[in-house]
Amino acid sequence: PLPHGIRPETAEVCLFTKDEPNLSAEQTENLYRKLLIQNGIRSVSQIISYKTLKNEYKQFEAKRRLLNRFDLFLSDERIRRLLPSHLGKHFYERKKVPLSVNLKARNLAKEIHKHLQGTTLPVTNKGCCYTARIGHTGMKADEILENIIAAADVIAKKLPKKWKNVKILHLKTLKSVALPIFTANISNLDE
Repeated sequence: PLPHGIRPETAEVCLFTKDEPNLSAEQTENLYRKLLIQNGIRSVSQIISYKTLKNEYKQFEAKRRLLNRFDLFLSDERIRRLLPSHLGKHFYERKKVPLSVNLKARNLAKEIHKHLQGTTLPVTNKGCCYTARIGHTGMKADEILENIIAAADVIAKKLPKKWKNVKILHLKTLKSVALPIFTANISNLDE
């Protein structure tokens, strides 16, 4: 979670939902749309049921258009494990993996807001350099600074050796060079 949202208000968000028994794909999508509106969530631009995803987004080009159309993808946690085979590798290469949401949560607005407001740091076993998005160029410098501090605190708590595992932090835009904002002491690296 970050103190200042990293996505502009105009960001397009897509939600993949589980198919409800005895309902068509369209009825399922309407059911979840009503559920979101009842909880005061207006930031999700499109809801796609699992059945619709399987049928309408089979072709490679359809998947690519879907990928390019949305800034963020959310997924009902009940179908999360079924999505990789239907979405394809491009979602994973472009780091637009759907984030898992509990649509049965008591406070659904808080659950979805957590993903819209926050960021993720995907850690893989490929290399030792990882990237987390913590802001955009339309934000004020103070807001970005607060987001950096919040992200650094969480990273320090979650890593196996805490802050000792962090060697260097960079701040970078898509087209800029990486500006170092923290470098670990050499004594830390020896340990």
